[in-house]
Amino acid sequence: MKRLGVLMAVVMGVMLLFSGVAVAKVSGPCVNCHTMHWSQHGTTPTSSYHGGTTIGSNGPYETLLVNDCAGCHSGDSAIIGAIPIVLRTSDPGATGPGKSLAGGDFYWVNAGNPTKGHDVIDLPGISGEDSNIGLTPPGWDPGATPGALGDGQIHDGASSWTSQLTCAGKYGCHGRHDETTNAAAIAGAHHGDDTCLKPGSVKQAAQGADITTSYRWLGGIEGIEDDDWEWTATDGTTDHNQYKGVNGNSSYSDKTTISYLCAQCHGDFHSDIGSWTRHPTDIVLPSDTSKEYYKYNGGTGSDNPYSVVAPVGSDTFTDNGYPEDKITPGTTDSIVLCISCHRAHGTEYDDLLRWDYSSMVAGGGAGNEGCFICHTTKDD
Repeated sequence: MKRLGVLMAVVMGVMLLFSGVAVAKVSGPCVNCHTMHWSQHGTTPTSSYHGGTTIGSNGPYETLLVNDCAGCHSGDSAIIGAIPIVLRTSDPGATGPGKSLAGGDFYWVNAGNPTKGHDVIDLPGISGEDSNIGLTPPGWDPGATPGALGDGQIHDGASSWTSQLTCAGKYGCHGRHDETTNAAAIAGAHHGDDTCLKPGSVKQAAQGADITTSYRWLGGIEGIEDDDWEWTATDGTTDHNQYKGVNGNSSYSDKTTISYLCAQCHGDFHSDIGSWTRHPTDIVLPSDTSKEYYKYNGGTGSDNPYSVVAPVGSDTFTDNGYPEDKITPGTTDSIVLCISCHRAHGTEYDDLLRWDYSSMVAGGGAGNEGCFICHTTKDD
């Protein structure tokens, strides 16, 4: 028992956290993640990330944890052991396969550029509200939540925000919105079985029942989780996440889509207020052969290669199946999403975009990249 108080360095402990990359249920010594009294030899342990440098707030932490969200998910590479890293400790140079995980990276916003990521207060480099937009998210719709879990409203549905964005809970994206702390919002999820979300064992009917079975612990959201968080994702293959999308979902009629997750804070950007007033989301790519979208990602119009740069969503997933490798416009496997253009955590570009919007030049002959992956004729 006396060794239960030993706080092992996260660089070793967290690497042993999971029995495998694909399953969230953890195994291994409890001491890798928990400490009984936050004391060893009469002194306070040091909380450190995978490089050994102190990060995050000082403990003790909720549920006897040895670190906080930022502490466990920060490091000098994109994946350490079986842990997804969302805050790199050195400049990753770019985002995308081989550079970052699917959600991008908090590196740039944490380094002091609020335009390049969500300014989550739990990050060590964030000390206050976004200097450009303040605390209230742009496009905030107080009535967008509760979500599919019926777990309360984000920020209690207030007309404006008085608290900073957090990783999870009432003021965050992950976990339950009726909890005020990160740990409480995702309580139990690390120990749960999420095989219904994994390629080869997908069970869509079982998804979104609780936080563990929700896509990336986003309450009620459905999807298929790539085993390595898209580190090796490739166009035209099944090696990527599959996102849930529903055609014509502008009024939150389906609260299980990834775009609805975004709408929980940015609902006014998601609403249908007229044709082309805002770029549409949760809408199918047109099948009209005379339209530019028909040849998405350089395809011929039928079975176009799925793009990991400008991904689209699917309404349904095949039980025990895999993500889509081919996309045919006009079908429910070709749904435009918020994250067709943005990444969730941050990127090297303004507004968390997946590419440099300022370099997209109509008639510039840019080829199959950025906006022109969908708008295939605009670069001609």
